[in-house]
Amino acid sequence: MQESTWTGQSTLKEMLERIGATARVELVYGEERKVGNKTLIPIAAVAYAFGAGAGGGTAPSSNGPDGGEAPMGGGGGGGGRVSVHPVGVLEVEDDETRLVPILDWTRIITTGLTAFGVWMVFRTIFRRR
Repeated sequence: MQESTWTGQSTLKEMLERIGATARVELVYGEERKVGNKTLIPIAAVAYAFGAGAGGGTAPSSNGPDGGEAPMGGGGGGGGRVSVHPVGVLEVEDDETRLVPILDWTRIITTGLTAFGVWMVFRTIFRRR
């Protein structure tokens, strides 16, 4: 029987290879495009979050006078998340290059409403005193 050692490095390496192969701006938003004399290049923010772990154990052996340890086994696992958000489009022309930002209106409005709600709560709390 072949004995194998579980290490977190092998699990982590495999996860990073898989994530690196799948998390690219081109896969989410497409390749650059030529429109007239402009080249449009999508730009995105890519964020990674991942974790991995591995372990093994032994158990006391009841075979023999010295009471050594017998190998029990091991295992490992991991998981990850990739998040890709559009930032803008880079317009490249013969004489000019400019960034056209992409605004997330849902996030802007939600942040504004949250700030307004927090302000109302503090205003109510400090008026009563």
